[in-house]
Amino acid sequence: MITRDSHGIPSIVAETEEQAWFELGRAAAEDRLWQLEYDRRRARGRWAEVIGAPALAGDRLARRLRLTDAAERDLAAMDPATLATFEAYAAGVNAWVDEHGTGVEHERGGIGWEPWTPRDSLLMFKIRHVLMGVWQYKIARAVLRAKAGAEVAAKLDPKPLPGMRVTVPPSGRVGEARAKLFEQARDDVEAAAEHLGFLSEAEGGSNAWVLGGSRTASGKPLLANDSHRALDVPNAYWQAHVRCPEFTVSGATFPGLPGFPHFGHNGRVGWAITNAAADAQDLYVEEFDGEQVRTADGWAPASVRDEVIHVRDGEDRVERCWLTPNGPVVHGDPASGAALSLRWTATDGACTQFGILREMLVAADVPTLLDAQDGWVDPVNNLLAADVEGHLGYVLRGQLPARDRLAATQVPVPGWAPEFGWRGRVPFAEMPRIQDPAEDLIVTSNNTVTADVRPFVSHAINDSYRSERIHELAAATDHATAETMREWQGDTTSVAARRWAGLLAGRGPFTGDAERAREVLVAGEGDLGPAGTTGLVHACFRREVAQRALDEQIGADARAWLMKSVLPGMPVVLRRWFASLTWPLEGACPAAALSDDLLADALAAGWRRAQEAGLKPWGEVHRTAAKHPLHLVVGPEFDPPEVGLGGDNETIQNGAYGWAPGSRFAITNLSVYRQVLDLADLDAAGWVIPGGASGSPGSPHYSDQLTSWQRHELVPMTPTPTMPTPAAHRREEPRSGE
Repeated sequence: MITRDSHGIPSIVAETEEQAWFELGRAAAEDRLWQLEYDRRRARGRWAEVIGAPALAGDRLARRLRLTDAAERDLAAMDPATLATFEAYAAGVNAWVDEHGTGVEHERGGIGWEPWTPRDSLLMFKIRHVLMGVWQYKIARAVLRAKAGAEVAAKLDPKPLPGMRVTVPPSGRVGEARAKLFEQARDDVEAAAEHLGFLSEAEGGSNAWVLGGSRTASGKPLLANDSHRALDVPNAYWQAHVRCPEFTVSGATFPGLPGFPHFGHNGRVGWAITNAAADAQDLYVEEFDGEQVRTADGWAPASVRDEVIHVRDGEDRVERCWLTPNGPVVHGDPASGAALSLRWTATDGACTQFGILREMLVAADVPTLLDAQDGWVDPVNNLLAADVEGHLGYVLRGQLPARDRLAATQVPVPGWAPEFGWRGRVPFAEMPRIQDPAEDLIVTSNNTVTADVRPFVSHAINDSYRSERIHELAAATDHATAETMREWQGDTTSVAARRWAGLLAGRGPFTGDAERAREVLVAGEGDLGPAGTTGLVHACFRREVAQRALDEQIGADARAWLMKSVLPGMPVVLRRWFASLTWPLEGACPAAALSDDLLADALAAGWRRAQEAGLKPWGEVHRTAAKHPLHLVVGPEFDPPEVGLGGDNETIQNGAYGWAPGSRFAITNLSVYRQVLDLADLDAAGWVIPGGASGSPGSPHYSDQLTSWQRHELVPMTPTPTMPTPAAHRREEPRSGE
């Protein structure tokens, strides 16, 4: 049985587990059929069949990635019970289509329906996460080194800065030919960005934190999160409740997946994740001689096959797909003698992780939930959890390559050099983990996971300003409630902007436009709320001061290329470098060394930019700009409304935007799912997405949560109808006399 609340969010009550997954598939098809279609076509390299030539670059890269091959391996390795789950879900999707047909999107896209399969569920999951890896960042660093040299690249290296918070406490230039190869890779990814989503995922973020009972009004944990991605249409996450005799769950999942891997609770344990930016993807420079590829043991045959890409209103394209011992060729043309291959844990062998999805649903406490992650491969997430008994915990879940040398964690390396190979995976027992810390608080906001050298997690990390702000709020709060967590989710105070304000308070006074900008920033004290102008002036000053500081450090030519590049991964480099300007080192921050002349010039230029934008409240210029996947076919007809909000990439209320001076402040990344769980009263939990349960244009639930989301309100997690407690959660009562 499927019922829906006032926001159209489905509740499924079933007599058997098989029926539960079948009905979840039916509900997903009813709400998000077009999203299922879009994701599997992106993964299979068949989006050009729908929108034509603009999707060709993305389809070519998708074919090269060979995600379909990887999904087939995963499917073949599934245990029977997990396979039955995926089959029941697929049957539910297809049953709904058989009964109701497809929607207006299929009609306008000019395509029919092909039955959904378990393989499609796996493809959907892989395409959502290959884009959140670090291989684009490695291309960005390689191009930067090739164009500007190793010295410039080193100055922009986003390694963890001294004193930055961690989640787990401690226990030269390249050759011309290779430079051209890296440029080719950059061009490939930039061309594919719009429809494969690389650009949108380049600044993937998220916040998640859990407060233990000593910090809360109820004496039980509070778990809160908001996941940061680009705003897809429809939204990446879909809310649902499922109850059957074996388990109960309320949470957010990806349409197409029979499970709740990232967010939710099962009545006893709640969980949430953030992106760990973990390095599970290496790029290798491969040398070719015809169809032979160079290896550590000499020349060996590469696997080659041709695939046909059909293009709507255009000619078919044949894509030659190569496979080396290191992995598929993703960039370059082996016929030229060199290309780049990708080795990724999620496609390097069969992933048998999907049975873990069910283990999470029947876990009775935090230790059991964390232990259940053994065997999870990808994505590598920071997983936080809390249970009704008052326990809290964290584990870095997923598999990391065991590497002897770490050069491949920064840039592409020679594919024939054995020292850059993998010697297996980091054991689960060695992954960072904590339970019930003395601080009674765990925070992860894409900051550095651990200060320990091993296991190596990533160079592509964010700054820790969001983590710092959450710790500030926690230190200033006693007896926190769910309402407190909701307020934190909407916090627009930037620790970095506040440090700029403090620096500027001690400089000047200047004259004219520079002084006007300085006064606004100092008075704003780092609050980038939507109603004031501080956010706009700070954003304009930020761009201008970054430009001038970069000119001093790396030169105007390198800076101009860096700021205009839309290569995914480059915003990570730029953002981390800029964050380092206001990070205190030995009692002072690097920005303190900037001259008055530079600051005055940047302030004046920033003020003029703000004037060009009308000196409007930040929320009027800092707005969402989501487009439906069929935008190129139907125009704005299916696009959701735009809304404005405060904050930037350094605030808890996340709202990233581009760096190029003079460009709009359209939001590139934001919170796509917020959740607050009070383990003392899970029936009072809340959630919200920037859209609606339905992905069907014209549905009353297409964007009916958007206003609540903009206001940082939460929609009640309506409890599923009462049923007997699932067997996995029953506790035997003592017998009389015991």
